Amino acid sequence: MILKDLINKSYYGTIGHISKEKDLEVLNQYILRNFEILKEYKNIIVATNYSFSFFSSFSSSSLQDKNKELWLKYFPNAIIIDSPLNRGFNFGYTDLDNLIFDYCKNNKIQWLCKSANDTLLTPDVFNIEIRESDFYYLNGISYKDLYLSNFDYKKIFTERLFPQTNFYFINVDKVDFLNDKDYLDETYNKVMQIPGYNGKTWEYIDGWACELFLKNCVERNNLNKMYLLDETTHNKLCDTIKKYEIGDPAHKNLMINGICHYHYINEFITEI
Repeated sequence: MILKDLINKSYYGTIGHISKEKDLEVLNQYILRNFEILKEYKNIIVATNYSFSFFSSFSSSSLQDKNKELWLKYFPNAIIIDSPLNRGFNFGYTDLDNLIFDYCKNNKIQWLCKSANDTLLTPDVFNIEIRESDFYYLNGISYKDLYLSNFDYKKIFTERLFPQTNFYFINVDKVDFLNDKDYLDETYNKVMQIPGYNGKTWEYIDGWACELFLKNCVERNNLNKMYLLDETTHNKLCDTIKKYEIGDPAHKNLMINGICHYHYINEFITEI
């Protein structure tokens, strides 16, 4: 079985933030580069939040209309979900993830491929060999993680679960919920009361991380899981992280098996 078999029966759920017209131009580039891959999914679900400058000539509603028009141009049956609020990068991210997951749950969509607007996919993703599981993921790994494990790549390969949230497949039928909304509301209200809050929630609340929320979901529901890298590719990734002492576990601008968190669109991509 290869990943294309799962892609063909999955909905692709992508999230993003639009604050200005330029963001739509960049988004159009991502869609065009991903089009040949995205058209292989059963359908596309798009969740977006917005903001706009007082000095901008475009209102939030105008950006919403233009975002919808853009997606429907390429995918006429796409499901467009606009968030009624924007609670910033961290909370906004989890809010959008919940919107997509809840849509799938409420509409009996079994397989969701959760992604993000700045993810780039190539045909190599089709050929990843997989086995029957409930959850397929990429691990977030940083130089610190390697250091703390004494650079034991095997240990990280077999024991680590810190799933990246910008690309994974999940069997919605086997999950109760994704991110705990009550906890998100509670912690959001808490950090909003902190003088000089810097937006880095994890610096104020231990264990607050999108990846840990996803890990909790997998473990809470006892999902069978599969890491989307074989050990050889995993070791190459670890070698790259070690060589360049990469501190960000999000693997930005690293192309791995046809999957790239292409966060910096004007910078080069390193292929693993």
